[in-house]
Amino acid sequence: MRLAVLIFAIAMGSGGMARAGLELCNSSGFSQSVAVGYKDGEDWVSRGWWNLDPGECKEPVKGDLKQRYYYIFASARGRAFTPEKKYTFCTQSAAFTITGDTACKSRGYDINSFARIDTGKTAKQFSVSVGAGYFTQTAPPPKPPHVEMQEIAAGMLPIRQNARPGQLGEPFSQTGIFQGCEQGEEGAWCAVHSDGWKFYAYYGGGTPDWMLDKLEFLPVGTPVGISGDMIYFGDITVEVALREVTHFPGLDPWQAQRIAMQGMWRSADDPSSEIYIEGAELQEIYGGEWMSRLFLQIAPRCEDAPDVGPVLIQTDPESRDSYCYLIEDVSDDRLELIYFGNPDPLVYRR
Repeated sequence: MRLAVLIFAIAMGSGGMARAGLELCNSSGFSQSVAVGYKDGEDWVSRGWWNLDPGECKEPVKGDLKQRYYYIFASARGRAFTPEKKYTFCTQSAAFTITGDTACKSRGYDINSFARIDTGKTAKQFSVSVGAGYFTQTAPPPKPPHVEMQEIAAGMLPIRQNARPGQLGEPFSQTGIFQGCEQGEEGAWCAVHSDGWKFYAYYGGGTPDWMLDKLEFLPVGTPVGISGDMIYFGDITVEVALREVTHFPGLDPWQAQRIAMQGMWRSADDPSSEIYIEGAELQEIYGGEWMSRLFLQIAPRCEDAPDVGPVLIQTDPESRDSYCYLIEDVSDDRLELIYFGNPDPLVYRR
């Protein structure tokens, strides 16, 4: 038994009746998604997933335990589940109940190595503490992105050209969040989100190529100030010729929340549903297929809603429909949003 992993049983005793079932508790200090395997009659069965925050317990198998041996698997971001002895079962990324532990690949399933848990000969209830000793780290903890962002931006900005305002359109000055540079069917561009709008500066569109070349190395999510001429207005987009780009590290009052939101998240209710947040944009993913892309804005409050915040406003650039969510909680491994009028929160985990 690993010293880092505590396994204990609560069986029927003379002092009274204990709860029945197999309970899994997360004692690792990081979030996990767990699955179980066991013999059901003549068949082997695997089931998942149960999401466990640090210190949280759940009971995947309810009722009096009928088997001596049960099998567990846990998934955690940046870590691999590495039990000392391995027993393979079929799994999949979405919630599952799978009968049979053979021919997993040919049946369209994944294969994972589970750990065997010995509950003893007479236990009706057993509790397993899944600690960090079950895992090996597969990647070093990421460097906080705002540190690198501030250092790079401070060394790159400001970027200026000596053009006279108003030569190509209406002069403007705006602050926003840098969204990076891309190559698309309509050419190459760099973009900034500001107040629900997306500002595009195209190569060959009035911004000098050397300015855009420099911006290609600026981290996505950097708070910036931009000025220049507005050439064309869309519904929620603006084509601009940039004259100046500067660094405004203090302009975003919700920079900590924005940084914590970055990256991939999985729904706690539906493991097939994921979102990927980069800068001020959100990509919806379902079953591994990339779906809609939404523009994001963090604001003090929603219109026609209680005066609470901050809130996350998601806008579909195609339909221009907007949805406003209270940011109830955001940390390194948990994102909880509440849509006003709906009491059930949207909870995502890494």
